[in-house]
Amino acid sequence: MSCVIASPVRNSPAMPKLAKLTLALLLAANLPAHASGAPEPSEAPAATSRWSLPLDGGKVSSFFGALRGKRAHGGVDFSTPTGTPIKATDGGTVVASTNRYEGDKKYGEVVVIEHPNGLRSLYAHLKERLVRVGDMVSAGELIGHSGMTGRSTGPHLHLEAFQDGKRIDPQNLLDKPLEDNALAQALNAKRAGEADAVYSSPRFETRAGGKHGKHARHGSGKAATAKAPAKAKAVASKSAKRSKHG
Repeated sequence: MSCVIASPVRNSPAMPKLAKLTLALLLAANLPAHASGAPEPSEAPAATSRWSLPLDGGKVSSFFGALRGKRAHGGVDFSTPTGTPIKATDGGTVVASTNRYEGDKKYGEVVVIEHPNGLRSLYAHLKERLVRVGDMVSAGELIGHSGMTGRSTGPHLHLEAFQDGKRIDPQNLLDKPLEDNALAQALNAKRAGEADAVYSSPRFETRAGGKHGKHARHGSGKAATAKAPAKAKAVASKSAKRSKHG
């Protein structure tokens, strides 16, 4: 008589669970120390150390600080045809996308992006905006197209930069120099603005009006205008006397 003995391994209901547990332990022993079942945290777009140009092509038509009458230009203007793609200079979060920035229409269609380290970039006179407040953008990402909305004499992009709320020269952050791609009149106005800033800076350190005002220090205003003819007459009189007795 033959006798068949059932295999305890094959027929035991506990064996599959034991095998799974053993396999899991063996795999865990070979996993790297940082691996876990928890998902990796999501991160905001990484910011670069330098800003990239906000557009391809285009000529600088006005530098930061260039004089416009009695006021200095607060940003950098890039002359470019309407519809030119405008890109974020760096990664960050959109904090403004409007046609009435700070309640004023002068910027037209404008986008403002907040970057790390207290920096902000502003893009004005756009034809259209492609981002909304709260959007997270990466460096080089399309945010709109250039135009001539707001107070503008022609199609261009007006770029501004801020550090902790204070307006600064965008050129100090951009990864490429702007002088090599600027119009001649823009370079001339930039140099004139720099020269004026060095020469006339003391008047901004005193209060306007009174004997300590800007008119007193630099001999400008009505008082200086009134004195100028009298001084000219005195010089002319002295010259006439010298000629008579010479």
